[in-house]
Amino acid sequence: MTSVATATLKYRPICPKNHMYHRNKSASTRLARLAAGAAVLVLASTSAFAGSVALPVSFLGVASGDPTSSGAVVWTRAVNEAAKASAHLNAEYTTDSNFLNGVTSLGVNTDAAADYTAKIQLQNLQSGTRYFYRFVGPNGEVSNIGTFKTAPLASADAPLSFGFSGDLDGLIRPYALASVVPNYALDFYVNLGDVIYENASASTGNNGASWLNSPSVTLSGVIPTPSSTGANQTQLFNDYSKKYREQFLPVNNGGQDGLKTFYAGQANFSLYDNHELGNKQYINGGAPAGGAVGGMPTGAGVDARLSINDVNNSASDYMNRSLGFLTLQQVFINYQPVADRGTLNVPSDPRSHGTKQLFVAQQWGKNSIFINADDRSYRDIRIKIASPAADETKAPRANNAGRTILGATQFAWLKQTLLDAQNSGVLWKFVAVSDPIDQIGPIGGALTLNNLPSFGAGGYAPVNADGGKAWIGGYRAERNALFKFIADHQIKNVVFLATDDHQNRVNELTYSPTDTESQASYIKVPYCFSIVCGPLGATGPDLISNKTFAMAEQLANSIAAAQALAGVEPLGLAGYPGLHNVTRDEDASADVNRSPVDFYSPDTFNFNKLDVTANGKTLTVTSIGIKATAQNSAKEYGADGNLAKSLFSFQIDAGTALTQITRGAQVLDRRQNKIVQQVTLVNNTGVSVIGPVSLVLDSLSGGILANSTGVTANNAPLGSRYVTVTSGNLAPGASATVVLSFNNPPSGVISYSTRAVTGTANP
Repeated sequence: MTSVATATLKYRPICPKNHMYHRNKSASTRLARLAAGAAVLVLASTSAFAGSVALPVSFLGVASGDPTSSGAVVWTRAVNEAAKASAHLNAEYTTDSNFLNGVTSLGVNTDAAADYTAKIQLQNLQSGTRYFYRFVGPNGEVSNIGTFKTAPLASADAPLSFGFSGDLDGLIRPYALASVVPNYALDFYVNLGDVIYENASASTGNNGASWLNSPSVTLSGVIPTPSSTGANQTQLFNDYSKKYREQFLPVNNGGQDGLKTFYAGQANFSLYDNHELGNKQYINGGAPAGGAVGGMPTGAGVDARLSINDVNNSASDYMNRSLGFLTLQQVFINYQPVADRGTLNVPSDPRSHGTKQLFVAQQWGKNSIFINADDRSYRDIRIKIASPAADETKAPRANNAGRTILGATQFAWLKQTLLDAQNSGVLWKFVAVSDPIDQIGPIGGALTLNNLPSFGAGGYAPVNADGGKAWIGGYRAERNALFKFIADHQIKNVVFLATDDHQNRVNELTYSPTDTESQASYIKVPYCFSIVCGPLGATGPDLISNKTFAMAEQLANSIAAAQALAGVEPLGLAGYPGLHNVTRDEDASADVNRSPVDFYSPDTFNFNKLDVTANGKTLTVTSIGIKATAQNSAKEYGADGNLAKSLFSFQIDAGTALTQITRGAQVLDRRQNKIVQQVTLVNNTGVSVIGPVSLVLDSLSGGILANSTGVTANNAPLGSRYVTVTSGNLAPGASATVVLSFNNPPSGVISYSTRAVTGTANP
């Protein structure tokens, strides 16, 4: 897809920056700013289309994405289906929803090589502002209207409201719940993986259209073994492009337009998961590519049962270099409003060097940052056992320290982005990953669930283990390293967003400070939790016909009891610091007796809405959903009285560092010949501080701390003396006191600086 340059205005794509925030680079020629009331500016095309007779086009829909404080990407697909050819369009945008004032127009061409999609980066926009956009065809055809909001400046006290979910299987078209998402006027929405499925669907919709019966794509390979047969590059492009197109189309006469209204309703961030990559060998972007497949030189994959393939140490052979992978990645990019961030230039990391950068971070005002990770392009192979080709989740394979899910470059970027955000005072850090990063069952095993409810006749099987796709199931070492980094550097208020398990659950997160496999020794990552959301419309919840609160409560209690017995942190946030205003549909006592079901919904289609107050103090999480409907039933929103409602919600006040450390006078204790000094720590944060709480003495000179607990080994600066003040939590407004004892120095003068380290036993 290429943008048409004109004699009047020029467009330059985003230049990627490898630092915390992704910013637009100023174009050499700035876009003209039209005053309110100015006429529409239509640019003259200098392309090959000039002078030719243009055929009318039909628009599939519009979408916007990757908003920054000064721009956003806008997207469409437009073509004459009877005589397909590239076309010249104009993208119009304005702050006026009626397009009467201040309209700017930019020329752009659809691209046959991108299935007649077009994308253009809008630049030099006002921060924190809502815009409207549309596309105009060569004969005046007009697309539907879309809207987006630019990010506030990083210095602004601005609220944030965004939603996320994932999993959009054609079996559930037209995705009833998706139609109401634009009603919430979100700042942006995160379409968090599996935005299309490769499998067949056969909707019973009543418009008689050919797309209602959608066959499976041509398969791309097999798992766990490699295969020399599979789809060729053309089949991959055509079959998957068709699946993306079908997501916008209606299934009932005069009914919902699939995801057309959904995509136009707000700015979007997108990432891909296994189904966009065929759910076969291509899902492992960092694995060895293997031999020929489908007429392409590589891409057959390797045997996932052999431990020799668990870690790819090759300097050149990666699945993300194969034509099949690149084709499916490009189809995703063609159909999603993602910015072109260029390619990574990291010769020291051959797995990542030269690949398209899909990960990005965007700050939203002073108090929030959204981080969109890519945990598909670089991950090692999803490992299998010999028979029956099930996931291997046990040591020593699944916890191999060499295995990665993000790749070295992105992993380093993610850690630095989180640390920079913490150090610059950004209170809330939201990290989107396509696969669950929480913990369900015992490592390498499954929960034994007792006292299960009746699910009805659908054949539902509860999720009771962490599969090989999950971070803890197959990529344990990197997960542990990430959580240890967050805990050791006291990075607070990190919320991980994931989907893919087709249920909605909220968990605290645990890790091993000593990299042990004993889950009973795991501890919580302070001020950190995970939301697994979805599906917006996919199978699983539909298999439960007993859709009652009693069923959900009994199932949640069964899971939590089994987790406690196995030494796993139980489902929910019952003891989370700063938690309040917990609500659950049909549970009037949710805020008083916080139970697992208050953070869980297994039988609904849903998305989660997250709201941060302008001052950053409070996060509100709301799960919005409908009862899951049957596969291929083409149910529209509101059918049978099935309306969206709040399933559960809760609020959390931001946890911050201790704000007051008071030192008393240094006094000589003649009996011990020691200098003693009382130091008091006060929790003025308004929320509980997770213990243990330690006082660190940096740059200590003139004396030796005689009652030191140890020296800092994980919280820089390292090698400083510290003393544990309290092993428990510190409630809001509470204080803790410690008496320091120093060997009496000859000078009688002792100096040092202080800091408090919380939530870690080994600072």
